[in-house]
Amino acid sequence: MPRILVLLLAALVPMAVFATGPGYEATYSLTLGPLAVGKMQRSFELSADGQYRFKSKIHATGLASFMRSDELLETSSGRFESGHFYPEAYTYERKNKRKPRSVATTFDRANAVIETLYNGEQRRSEMQDNVLDKLVYQAAMMHDLAAGKTELRYAITDRGRDKVYVPVVAGEEVIKTPAGDYMTIKVIRDRKNDKRRTTFWCAPDLGYLPVQVAHREKNGNETIVTLTAVNILENTERESMTDE
Repeated sequence: MPRILVLLLAALVPMAVFATGPGYEATYSLTLGPLAVGKMQRSFELSADGQYRFKSKIHATGLASFMRSDELLETSSGRFESGHFYPEAYTYERKNKRKPRSVATTFDRANAVIETLYNGEQRRSEMQDNVLDKLVYQAAMMHDLAAGKTELRYAITDRGRDKVYVPVVAGEEVIKTPAGDYMTIKVIRDRKNDKRRTTFWCAPDLGYLPVQVAHREKNGNETIVTLTAVNILENTERESMTDE
């Protein structure tokens, strides 16, 4: 699976309505130019006591699956309280024979410390206020859009290093997907001193769920992620998933 697909795990997002309701399941297709190269499955659950769990899985399909049988799993869990996400644990695992990667992060809020195990290397850093992991920051961004915020800024911990993400709201656009046509809010995140860019098209009708995401790499290659199906979970469905 191309490296660009790995980076897209930081692109797809749960949205505010799902963040404050029982949850959702969503499926996306990944294309690189004219080629279908992968499939992504995401689920978000929020319990009645404010505990959340966010899961993401991506795997190669079509010709890409014959070239490289990569699989990428990512999870975030913690609390959602007073409009804020407080991650407690984050994991990232890339199953790849040539370049596997494993990240396990825990948030010790009592001592304001973040512990990260990155490919077997232990890393320790001080915890910033309102720090998020790379997965749940996206939920926070969609929650903020639903709240009407237009200036977005997030403190992120990434493999034991501190980063700041500043996405920019860039207007409206109609996006057609296999799951339907949606009026969306366009949000762009550029990298400083870098040609890479991630663009989200988030649908207010779906609680700001991104129905399409584009990721451009340094070399100009662009991968498109498109919503193919979404299911908003009812309380009974969420309870069934939790019991599994």
